[in-house]
Amino acid sequence: MTPAIQEIVMQLPAGSLAALGPVRCFPGLQAAVTPTYIWLRGIPWPAPIAPQLHSLPALHTYLLDAGGQLFPLNGLTPVATLEDLPWQPLQTVLPITLPVSALPAQLPTPCNIQLIASDQVLPGNALRTTLDIWCDYAATAPLVRLQPLTFAAAAHGEVLIIGTPLPAIPGKAYVQYGQLLLPAGYTFNPPGIASLISAQLNPQQEDLLLFDHTGAWERISPAAFVPAGRSAARLTRRDTANG
Repeated sequence: MTPAIQEIVMQLPAGSLAALGPVRCFPGLQAAVTPTYIWLRGIPWPAPIAPQLHSLPALHTYLLDAGGQLFPLNGLTPVATLEDLPWQPLQTVLPITLPVSALPAQLPTPCNIQLIASDQVLPGNALRTTLDIWCDYAATAPLVRLQPLTFAAAAHGEVLIIGTPLPAIPGKAYVQYGQLLLPAGYTFNPPGIASLISAQLNPQQEDLLLFDHTGAWERISPAAFVPAGRSAARLTRRDTANG
């Protein structure tokens, strides 16, 4: 007899809370943090699983039935029963201050990296603007314009938006080269050292490096970004104001 599956439950390793940043604003998600694991539930079944959920570092992914039994994917025999855990909405477990803290209040001191005006001006795929401008835009923008975007906010009132097409709002455009973000219209001096700089400053290729036209740069973790949406922008504005 096929079990009456209600939802998907994921078990993640302890210490991986930051990895949940990209799904923080997904509706209905709940998390429970224990000394050994982080549990995530509220993923609809059999609806398609979003790519951001597929990318989570899950140790196990289960199907949960109405009786609290856990089944392996594509399995008909339960392997465990879900414990009574301290479930909370994911937005409570993972406050917005996690991505807010990702962008520093000031750029680091410029190092021996020089940027010069480029002969080739490419369209930007990242935009740095103010939190107020971004939130005002997101409040009325069609969802189809928000879905391709992610953003990270800073406590001092700036937002970095990544995706295409970018919103037509005031801000400073950047062009992404691998894990490097350069101001639109600029390139390194000499132009061919981008891969060398990336290997030296970001050997694990995990973070984004955001450069200023002066050569100053800052490191941004992928966990800082959340999917763009009206509720995400609204919560960011609220939590930044309260912080």
